[in-house]
Amino acid sequence: MNIINKKLIALSFAAASIMGIYAQEAATGYFMDNYNMKWQMNPAFGNRNGYVGFPGIGNINVGVNGNFSATDLVYPYQGKTVLFTNPNISAQEVLGNLKNVNRLSEEVGIGVLQVGFKAFGGYNNVAINVKQNSCFELPKSIFSLLKEGIGNKTYDIKDLHVKAAAYAEIALNHSREIKQVPGLRAGVSLKLLLPVTFAEANFNELALELGENNWKARANANMRIGLDGLRYDTKINDRTGNRYVSGFNTDDAKFGVNGFGFAFDLGAAYQWSDFTFSLALTDLGMLSFNSVQEASTNGTKSFETENHVIGIGDGGEAWDKLVDDLAPLYELHDNGNVGSTSLGLQGKLRAGVDYKFPLYDKLHFGLMNTTQFSSIAPSTEFRLSANVEPVKGVAASLSAAAGTYGANYGFLLSLGNKGFNFLIGMDYAAFKMDKNHIPLSTNVDFHMGINFPF
Repeated sequence: MNIINKKLIALSFAAASIMGIYAQEAATGYFMDNYNMKWQMNPAFGNRNGYVGFPGIGNINVGVNGNFSATDLVYPYQGKTVLFTNPNISAQEVLGNLKNVNRLSEEVGIGVLQVGFKAFGGYNNVAINVKQNSCFELPKSIFSLLKEGIGNKTYDIKDLHVKAAAYAEIALNHSREIKQVPGLRAGVSLKLLLPVTFAEANFNELALELGENNWKARANANMRIGLDGLRYDTKINDRTGNRYVSGFNTDDAKFGVNGFGFAFDLGAAYQWSDFTFSLALTDLGMLSFNSVQEASTNGTKSFETENHVIGIGDGGEAWDKLVDDLAPLYELHDNGNVGSTSLGLQGKLRAGVDYKFPLYDKLHFGLMNTTQFSSIAPSTEFRLSANVEPVKGVAASLSAAAGTYGANYGFLLSLGNKGFNFLIGMDYAAFKMDKNHIPLSTNVDFHMGINFPF
């Protein structure tokens, strides 16, 4: 059983090690004046000035979100930090802190080039971005198995998934006022996507029945990686003669365009009295990756034995037999290049309302809901913000959020109007450490940008 544990961990982290991260925008700035990049959250939003982004650092967004924290996996013990598998940490404590489904997503986006300008009867943006995204889902049952080990118990581990993608994006945006409907503004963004790599690992089934008289097990797993030139390393099991995947060979890998993709954003904003209502759907599209290498158990593999008692003095024969019987459960076969595969993007729906404070028109309050569609880590969040620009070129926003990943607060500061603008902020600023310097939350992000308005 230790072998199964090691293989599960190795396969999960092998896929996670090449994970990308998904581009996250500064949600705190959705309603803020003097934030040039908010069109990426709602393509109907325009800017009062044109701008050029500083190449490479005009728009940087990094974020990690999860519904569990590092303190659920590592614990202080006698002045040291130990993993949850340490026998001195009780299973009751560990499993009591974890969710039935434990999710984590990592996100990053880098603006290589951004330009915004007024023309064609409205406002336009052109952007070249590099985006990465990753998310994984771990059921509590796998932690139960890793923590409790062999026992007279049934473990049903299913729907354990890891997915990741990295790609470049060329975006064209146009927004304008709709003269036929006073107060209404609409916009659309069209995106050409250039895929680079993706990875996924799926444990569709891992059922273990560890009874007193016999053991039964079933496994169905697969792993796919889309990277031109990548190959799997393989080894042969000396006892069974089966060839299985043992690692990755990247000697001939090419980190270039490996497929194609497209996406579009739709948005609208309507101003009525002191209120502005807005709605947007973003990242509606897909990516198609070429040169996909697959490793799989090739269906459900099963195992049953009554010879699970490891005898003393048998020369290890019982142990060797058990290892051989278990091999089909964790040894993935190299299926080679299976062609191309398509992935849907993690689209987002945003709905917001902005209220301009009548006694001080430079202050306004906003409420926004963001729902992210994902087959692995769907989420929703409500964010309330206060936004102020006391003088042109100095704008700030403070926000408080609550949703799938708990409660938090954020800030965004924009300095500079024409000629130079610097932006910095966080949507998840409540990043605290315990006395052993272990993060108490997996929710943290960072946003920064340098632009030259004109």
